Amino acid sequence: MSAAAAAAIAAPVGAAVGLGAGWLSVVLERLEGLHKEEDEDRVAYERDIAAATIKAAESGEEEPVAEPWVSDRYGWTWLERVLCPILGAAGFAAFAAHEPVDRGLAIHLLWAALFIQVIAFDLKHHLILNRVTYPAIVLALALSFFSPGLTILHAFAGCVAMGGFFVLMNVVSRGGIGLGDAKLGALVGAVGGVSLDLDHIGAVYAVIYAIFLGGAAAVVLLVLRLRTLKDPIPYGPFLCVGAGIVLFLGP
Repeated sequence: MSAAAAAAIAAPVGAAVGLGAGWLSVVLERLEGLHKEEDEDRVAYERDIAAATIKAAESGEEEPVAEPWVSDRYGWTWLERVLCPILGAAGFAAFAAHEPVDRGLAIHLLWAALFIQVIAFDLKHHLILNRVTYPAIVLALALSFFSPGLTILHAFAGCVAMGGFFVLMNVVSRGGIGLGDAKLGALVGAVGGVSLDLDHIGAVYAVIYAIFLGGAAAVVLLVLRLRTLKDPIPYGPFLCVGAGIVLFLGP
């Protein structure tokens, strides 16, 4: 089968899988009770502001200014309806055109589908779920026996090294890099692998790609005034893209 034919077949399949990843994100929102949690946080915030206002009035101090509450989005949005299918179609087509149709391709498409879900969910909620990363880490270690360019030792070493690196970054950044990113880092480490020789450091390259991509995106958003220095930018999507690049080029 030619590369063009493989891509033409894989693209609509990828779009359907991407839509399925979007559906999974909506289901996970409900399972995690994110809407209920936000309602509780908003009520607590309004209660604190009201108490602070009363206290300020009694003491003659200036009343606090309540920041407008910006609600998260829930259910089906453009992320699930549009972005996920586009990423699925593009990712599946690229891998299918680049690799032979075999077990390795199937494994890479599996990770592409999972990373699409992580990207959309993190963009939407700035959250990477344990329900996703923990089983995926176990699966990555199990599939390392069959993954192109990997061994169980490389996968395990990558999982520990990258997970430990991001935990350290969490401490150094005082929470700027979240523990969800650390768990995703452990997954990327297991998927990309790490070893002492320079031929098996795919996870390291994935992190390097993520750093450059995240930095470039941050600069563009700042220049366009779509974000400020105080606004958080989710790191998970860039780490997923970095991992995808490593899988495409070969771990």
